[in-house]
Amino acid sequence: MLAFDAKDFIRRKIYQEEDPETHEIYLSQAAVFYTPLGVGIKFKNKESFKKVCIKRIGKLAKDFNLSQKRFLYDSNSLKEELSHRRAIPFCDQLVYKLRRYIELVHYTYVVMPPDKFPTVTVGGFKSPRRKIKSAEFLRNLQPMFSHICAWNYFGIKRGKTAAVHLDGFNSKQTHAWNDLISKVKPKIFPHGDECNPYIMLADLVAYLTDAKLYTQKLGLEPSNLQKIWESYGFQTEIHYLDINHVPSYGWHSEEPIDINPYLAHPMVFLLVDELEKIQPISSSSSVGSENEQESKVQSSSVPEEQRFKKLVRRMEPWYAVTAYAYYKGGGAQLFNYGMDRTKVQDGDTMVYIGNKSKELAESFSHMLDIEVLSAKEIRKFVNRKKG
Repeated sequence: MLAFDAKDFIRRKIYQEEDPETHEIYLSQAAVFYTPLGVGIKFKNKESFKKVCIKRIGKLAKDFNLSQKRFLYDSNSLKEELSHRRAIPFCDQLVYKLRRYIELVHYTYVVMPPDKFPTVTVGGFKSPRRKIKSAEFLRNLQPMFSHICAWNYFGIKRGKTAAVHLDGFNSKQTHAWNDLISKVKPKIFPHGDECNPYIMLADLVAYLTDAKLYTQKLGLEPSNLQKIWESYGFQTEIHYLDINHVPSYGWHSEEPIDINPYLAHPMVFLLVDELEKIQPISSSSSVGSENEQESKVQSSSVPEEQRFKKLVRRMEPWYAVTAYAYYKGGGAQLFNYGMDRTKVQDGDTMVYIGNKSKELAESFSHMLDIEVLSAKEIRKFVNRKKG
C-alpha cells in the first residue's frame, strides 16, 4: 500500500530596502531556494492504520480544541484553524502515534541551481521545443509532482504492490507518467489529503518535514531527512532529481494527461448553484478577518482552483462531502459540467446545493446508476456515522 502527495518547499531571505521617495527602510523577502517536495509512504497493516488514524485524529482534535467539522485534516486546514505554530505539534503527535504502520517514507525533490542551469528545455512533441527559466519550470512542476514522485519511487525494481494512491494532480504529458502506468495502475484521489487517510498522512509528513528542517536549521539534504526521522523507527529513502532527468519528468507536450481512467471511483461530486454568492464559514476567529476578505473575491475574476480555495473548501457541506468520500472509498471534487461530465460513472454520488444543481444531478441519474443526494442528507449521514 503506497500513497503519494507533494508540497512546496521554499526558503527565503529577508533584506532591507529603501523607499526611493521617502527614504524609509522597509523589509522585503525573496526566495533563495525552491523545489516541489514529493512524499511517498509505504504502509503496513493498512486496515488497522485506517482505524487507528481516525481514532487518533478525533482525540487530537479534542486536545487541540479544533472545530471537528472536518473528518480528516490536511496541513492547509490545520494551519488555518490552529496557526502554523500549533499545527506542527498536532502533525508531529499524529505521525508519532502512527509510526508503527509506516514501513518507509520516500522523498523526491529537484536540485537545479538557477545560476548553473538558468533555463530548461520543454516541449517537442506536437509542440515546439522551447526554453523557459528554471525557476518557472520548478514552479510549474508543483501541481504535477505527486505522479513524478511515484514514478521516481518505481524507478528501481520493487516488489508486488497492492495499491498506489496519488493525490489529484494537473499535468501536461510526461514520459514519467507513461513509464509509471506501464508498471502500476494508480488510483487518483482529487483532494485526497482531505478524504483519503493514506494521502493525508503523506501530506502531513511533507509539511512536517519542512517544519522540522526549518526549526533545526537544516538544509534539504539526504542525511538531514534521515536525521529528523531517526527516532520514529521507519525507513527513509531519498532519490532527488536533477537537470539530467528533465527529459523524463519535464513535459514534452502541451496536451494534458487524461486522468479519467485512473480516478478513484466511486467519486463524490459537489454541485453548487451560484457559487460566487456563497459566503465561506470562518473556521476560526483567529483567521476570520482573512476569510471575510477572501470571501469578497468574485468568482469571475479568479480561476476555478482559486474559487475552490476561497469559497468551497470553507463551506460546511464540503466537510461532509469529503467525509462521505472517505466512507465510500473514493475521491471528492467540485463539479464543473464543462470539464467533469465525462468523469461521472455508475456508482458515483452527486451532491447538490440549489434547485439548478439538483436538476442537473438528476439528469445524470437518468443516464447512469448514480446516487443523488442533497448536502443536508450528506451531513445527516456523516453525523450518524460519527455518532
